[in-house]
Amino acid sequence: MSHTRPRRLSTILTAAALALAVLVAGGCAADRADSAAPASGSSDAAFPTTLTHAFGATTLTARPERIVVVGLKEQDYFLALGAVPVAIRDWYGDMPNATWPWARERLGTAKPEVLARAELDYEQIAALRPDVIVGLSSGMSRQEYDLLTKIAPTVAQPAGDGSWAVTWQQMSRAAGQITGRSAEAEKLVTDLEQRIASVAAAHPRLKGARTVFASTYEGQYYLFSPETTASKVLLDLGLTMAPEVTTLTANANQSATISRERFDLVDVDVAVWSEAATDPGVTTLLGDPLYTRLDVRTQRRDVFLGTEANGALAFASVLSLPYVLDKIVPALTAAVDGDPATRSEYSAP
Repeated sequence: MSHTRPRRLSTILTAAALALAVLVAGGCAADRADSAAPASGSSDAAFPTTLTHAFGATTLTARPERIVVVGLKEQDYFLALGAVPVAIRDWYGDMPNATWPWARERLGTAKPEVLARAELDYEQIAALRPDVIVGLSSGMSRQEYDLLTKIAPTVAQPAGDGSWAVTWQQMSRAAGQITGRSAEAEKLVTDLEQRIASVAAAHPRLKGARTVFASTYEGQYYLFSPETTASKVLLDLGLTMAPEVTTLTANANQSATISRERFDLVDVDVAVWSEAATDPGVTTLLGDPLYTRLDVRTQRRDVFLGTEANGALAFASVLSLPYVLDKIVPALTAAVDGDPATRSEYSAP
């Protein structure tokens, strides 16, 4: 995942001024009859509540009714708790309402406004009259945070683990705290942790098997750090990554490009590629003798995900992880079963 680039300070300040003008013109305390309905089962007794994050602490004095998501995948957590955000930030995939298939039915008839991924539009956000702005997976800068807090209380990414290292457990609990549904959120966490452990136990061939998470994005070959969200899911299932992958990917983007001459790094028990087998980059890969001679290819131990499956793994949310367990885990197991003839929907010819 690449993060949003900071814009020039003059542009930021201009956008902030426009946003604040909208707030003043509209009236921060205006009647909100069109607000999204509060999450059922939420408790006013849970407020005030304070959430700590990379830039300090944010206190919510009452249950927010208008939630604006500026992170890339928070919508799954609020939807899982019955709270529909009034705006969702697009990540990738060109999905309707920036909501992926595993979460779509939870929108009901709602159509949240879609915020662009590239840059935050402060005027657009202010016009939504948010009660809270949530950017747990936004990688926002201090400048962005300071400007957003002029619009509404803002929750940034957790402190200490880097901009993109927030876990699905942290996201679940934060969404529960924000909506006053902490007990429900904790149950989601507990139930899903138990299910992941159960699935891992039911697929013992995965335990200790070596893996990599790789991509052919824009003609380059990438390996992703074991600290990325998708890699962590693979490790939670019992798979392992070589120390060399950790070393190579220890940079701000948690990924590293590799040359064709280093395809040996993907010659593992199961190589997981983010693209589908029909992707042009994968077609090139599958025609490259430096790759096709590897055991991982001759023994059909590579898995090619495509947009939807890769999205499920990359989101790694309380709503997308069941998709991973139901669809991707069987493909991983087929890859490591020692039989090249075993196929899955993510196999290449």
